[in-house]
Amino acid sequence: MEFIAFVLAVAGLCAFAASKDAKIKIGGLLAMLIFGSLWVCTSFAIVIPPGYAGVVFNRMEGVQKNVLPPGFQLIIPFLQVVYPHDVRTQSMTFDGEEAVSSDQQVVHTNLTVNYHPRQSELGALYQEVGFDYPQKIVQPVVREALKAEIAKQAVDQLLANREQVSQAIRAYVAKKLSERHIDMELISLTNLRFSPEYQAAVEAKQVALQQAEAKRNELIKARVEADITRTQADAEAYKISATNKALGSSPEYIKLEAIRKLNPNAEIIYVPHGSSILIPGVTAGASQNGGKH
Repeated sequence: MEFIAFVLAVAGLCAFAASKDAKIKIGGLLAMLIFGSLWVCTSFAIVIPPGYAGVVFNRMEGVQKNVLPPGFQLIIPFLQVVYPHDVRTQSMTFDGEEAVSSDQQVVHTNLTVNYHPRQSELGALYQEVGFDYPQKIVQPVVREALKAEIAKQAVDQLLANREQVSQAIRAYVAKKLSERHIDMELISLTNLRFSPEYQAAVEAKQVALQQAEAKRNELIKARVEADITRTQADAEAYKISATNKALGSSPEYIKLEAIRKLNPNAEIIYVPHGSSILIPGVTAGASQNGGKH
């Protein structure tokens, strides 16, 4: 733009100086003033947009350390060239990134990283790498961190340790990018996926665990039932033992049991002295025919 304005300003000056026609001279003068002013404005000043910073390249000294902040900035024409660059948050997404676990299982995951170049070090970043640092620095560092941390974990522990893995990746990436004039803001590790063969094995394992749990519950139930049966048997044995002991110490116990069988609802029985317990009113040892001789 500034070169075109300079050429048009020179052309207007030539027309003003060479032509004898008054109209051409006036047109040349106007062209020289307009395009000359435009050339001066574009050559001696530059406007850095918000969210950007300007890397200054000096044709004699190379990339300068000072970085121009947003706003109106004065420069030396022809000697300095300014390259504005976005210093706001940038995002990079990895879809289905592949890594291998410690037990040689293939793992796929989605990963998002947010970062931005340091404004004060933008000149050094441009000089060392250029403005294509996302492909040259960020992408390789993130992939290296992901593969290294996944390789430390067994595949069956990845889901449980996902936060630990994410923190380790964050720490590694933040350190490596910081060394290259880039600040990492966040890393998000999502959607861990495994190979179809491993998924099938996991499902089979879950089924086996469920079946084993059902068997264990059945065994516990059988043991409880056996304990109940054993307790009942012990109670019955104790009852029989107590009954035998009572029979051995008191023969009258048989008569008492007979009365209970004949009249289960009886609570109190009055037996006159000398009467039979089995047949009330009959004297012990007497005949049931009323004392016939």
